[in-house]
Amino acid sequence: MRTLLTTILLSLMLPLLAATPARAAGYRVEEIPNVQLTDRNRYVSNPDRILSEAAVARIDSLCGSLRRQGIAQVAVVAVDEIAGDDLFTFAIDLFRRWGVGRAGDDNGVGILLVRDRREIRFVTGYGVEGVLTDALCKRIQTQLMLPRFRTGDYSGGMVAGVEAVAGALTGSGIAFGEEEPDDGPLPVLYIFGAVILFFLATSLLALHRRRQEKRCPRCHKHTLVREERRVLGLTPQHRIVEYTFVCTHCGHVVRHQEREWRDNGFGGRGGGPIIGGFGGLGGFGGGGGSMGGGFGGGSFGGGGAGSRW
Repeated sequence: MRTLLTTILLSLMLPLLAATPARAAGYRVEEIPNVQLTDRNRYVSNPDRILSEAAVARIDSLCGSLRRQGIAQVAVVAVDEIAGDDLFTFAIDLFRRWGVGRAGDDNGVGILLVRDRREIRFVTGYGVEGVLTDALCKRIQTQLMLPRFRTGDYSGGMVAGVEAVAGALTGSGIAFGEEEPDDGPLPVLYIFGAVILFFLATSLLALHRRRQEKRCPRCHKHTLVREERRVLGLTPQHRIVEYTFVCTHCGHVVRHQEREWRDNGFGGRGGGPIIGGFGGLGGFGGGGGSMGGGFGGGSFGGGGAGSRW
């Protein structure tokens, strides 16, 4: 009888045991569904239903707008668990595999949430790293996302994070709230003090240099006096000038040459034209409205940040 019961229990448990390892081990990179392949208007892969339908719709809308404006391509993934130990490597491999971002521009952003590990990871392409810096990614996570994740509000945290990413990329700003006490006058005082110290240091260096210029190399007294200034040659931008100094103490003569800027006719030295401009991040190219399913073939370096809660 006992043997029969054991056999029955094992027969019932074997299908469950056979199905469990794949989920317990977590998703491999190739197992996470790329929703872009079936619908170009979708950017959120949410196979474990961690995010609400309303949150997914909001994030899809934000990501679609960024893509249509040619600013960036953003992909968001939320899963219970992944295979492997390193979330950063997994995220890089995943979003490279999908080709998030425009080829050549590499303006992709990948966001990976792994709930069972209580970890969030951003990865950024080279084309957006100058705006979406590692420090800013970390601040978005710690101030806007982690507080919500700790209470189980994964939808609210992810929406807040993607809204902040969009605000940074479009230049519309990020509402961090009142979580930082450093927004008062203290940073202004630091800046003011730094400016004063800079000018003091510059003045002291200039005084030291002038004093050293008057130092006679023979008698070592600061008694050199300029007697003559003579132009030796000209270039389109400079003039070569020779200065003659005489020591009033020992009579030693010192000559040295300098290259001086010529007047360029525009009231200053001139530094060449300013090429291009930021143009509201429009430099990433045209929008992706005409693209079919899938991302644009972008790649990733090592930019981004990760946080745990």
